[in-house]
Amino acid sequence: MKHSLKFFLISLFVTGCSFSDLTDPFTNLLSSDEILFLSSYENVKIVEQDSKITGQNAHPVNISEERIEGALKLLLFRVGNKTDSLFPGKKLEIISYNISRGLSKANKNQDVVFTMEDWYSGLPGTKLKDNRVVSGRVFYNKDGLNVIFGSVLRQGFQSTTDPMLVSRNPDLKTNPYVPGSRSFSVKNPFALAVPPNSGIMKPRVAKGRADWIILTSKSLVARSNLSENERKAARASNIEVQGLKSEVQQLRQELQSMRNPNQRYFNPNQQYRYNSQPYSYQQPYQYQQPYPYQQQPYQYQQPYPYPYPPYPNQNVYQNQQYGQPNPQSSNNQLSLKSLENMRSRGLISEESYLKKLKELGY
Repeated sequence: MKHSLKFFLISLFVTGCSFSDLTDPFTNLLSSDEILFLSSYENVKIVEQDSKITGQNAHPVNISEERIEGALKLLLFRVGNKTDSLFPGKKLEIISYNISRGLSKANKNQDVVFTMEDWYSGLPGTKLKDNRVVSGRVFYNKDGLNVIFGSVLRQGFQSTTDPMLVSRNPDLKTNPYVPGSRSFSVKNPFALAVPPNSGIMKPRVAKGRADWIILTSKSLVARSNLSENERKAARASNIEVQGLKSEVQQLRQELQSMRNPNQRYFNPNQQYRYNSQPYSYQQPYQYQQPYPYQQQPYQYQQPYPYPYPPYPNQNVYQNQQYGQPNPQSSNNQLSLKSLENMRSRGLISEESYLKKLKELGY
């Protein structure tokens, strides 16, 4: 027995290995993070933030288990032309309960991470059930409850001699049990799907990533399992970017107002004040009597005393209009001038003067 113990100690010295090295995978797992749930590979725990790109979290925060479970029921994955639940019923209760606990305990610099493993049926390339892993990182901020998935049904380790050491591999690309990261993502074999208008969005900071979603207050509601119609609607629905729809709508309205500056447009984000007084009906326009006519009617005036002033005949007017000389007009003017000369000299009487004027057309 003494020789066996001596051989063991010599082996440790030669290999440079200590007893603490043998127990590190277990001591680190239990001491570095606050474990909320642990069962083989599956766990829920509180860890430090992996990055500061989103700022500090709004922790601690109290979100009930029922609300978290209701939001996670909305998460589906696409399998060909159909969708299926991402979280099975029994595992969903465990994950929801411990995430709720973790959010109430974590501080502003901590996240809650989870790893869940289960057997899924109906997956492509498998006739029976297949072992798959779902892992993620959860934290709450001003946008809502963030979930960054590290694995969406990636292949799990079905056989290994040292599962605890393998699960602590920090490489997200090779280890499906590692939670999601703010800094980078990996390609998953299945895409997420949610029913339309469910309150699940993509954050603006994600920049097109498919593994990062936000559960808004609209989705964080206790609910029953999704109906078949809701699953069908989720097949063709895309997860919208948070705030993008309202921003596009506002840009369209601003563009329209630039084209039609006199036309006012409705801004859904602006609060309007309305007059609480009811609209008072106005009486129709009353016809008023015409203003009494004060002016005396037109009095007929006597014609201009005889003799009338000479008025040129129509031929004279037409010739003057077109600028042509009228010989008859010239002769009449000479005759009239002669008559007036003779009258002034007393050579003809007044009666003869008037008679001659009449003959000349005056």
